[in-house]
Amino acid sequence: MGLTSVLKSVCAAAGLNEWLVCRRRGDALVLNYHGVLNSRRADCASHVNDEDAASFQAQLQWLNRHFIPVNLSDFGRFWSGEWRPAKPPVLVTFDDGYRNNLKVAAPILRQQGVPATFFLAAGYIGTDKTLWNDEVRARVQQWPDAKILSPLGDERLVPPDTAGRRDLANSINRACKRLDAASLNSYLNWLREHTMQAQTMQDPEALAFMSWAEARELAALGFDIGSHTVHHPILSRLHQPAIAQELQESCATLQRELGRPCTAIAYPNGTHEDVNATVLEEVRKAGYEWAFMTTPTWAKPACSRYEIPRIGSPGHTDLATFKFYASGLHTRLKATA
Repeated sequence: MGLTSVLKSVCAAAGLNEWLVCRRRGDALVLNYHGVLNSRRADCASHVNDEDAASFQAQLQWLNRHFIPVNLSDFGRFWSGEWRPAKPPVLVTFDDGYRNNLKVAAPILRQQGVPATFFLAAGYIGTDKTLWNDEVRARVQQWPDAKILSPLGDERLVPPDTAGRRDLANSINRACKRLDAASLNSYLNWLREHTMQAQTMQDPEALAFMSWAEARELAALGFDIGSHTVHHPILSRLHQPAIAQELQESCATLQRELGRPCTAIAYPNGTHEDVNATVLEEVRKAGYEWAFMTTPTWAKPACSRYEIPRIGSPGHTDLATFKFYASGLHTRLKATA
């Protein structure tokens, strides 16, 4: 057992995570999920963005004991200082717009009485597309040759084993996120030309997007719906007109399809490298009230409404790991390492 695993177990047994939560009553926790699947996958390493239903339910039960789950409206009241609950508020969010959000996650959320906000990539809703970064990983993992050219121009050996190919695919995907839009499209088209027989929808429950009718059903259940852009680009890699188009078109599409205002956006990828001054200005001009990052810290009321941090934990792990991340202890220990 590694040092981190020992720390997680000790913190869980000693109640340290809960103690830290109690000390953060003046701040808010915003959680970042992607998918919830009916059953746990054997290949956990390929599903780090997915929870299984039983684990998700256990996480919500823990949140209900130690937090006040809130929707976007209540989060706004907290952020403005209008409302200070006895326990820290927690806002549960989902990115991308997968069908499992409606079919698996929503019933559990309703059963536990937990609100949630779902950020939809409008250009994928109602299509059979695979998200571009999932497509990159799938095509690299199914690469037919012994070597592959990376997006940075260097040639890499393709490992013969599944784990090695997965690591290579993740590395190339990270490199793709550093490309400008034209270079990314060029590289993705090159991958497609050389892997025409590849299956990119390898796990439909995890990767299939909901339809617009399903998005309306999700909204009718009382959940908040926000934007995750149109095509899921890394916004800082775009020029200003393209940034504006992604932000304005996604908002307009959601409002047209769902018949309600779109007031919030989650940045694709969402690190500080992915959001620059131009992006922030265009978010403001597009009329969004809230914008969410993936910087793994709790949200303080004093933070910018366009740079609200969110914490995600690795999927397909145990409750002790979830607590370790949600309490902020993982981020604290990493900062001191």
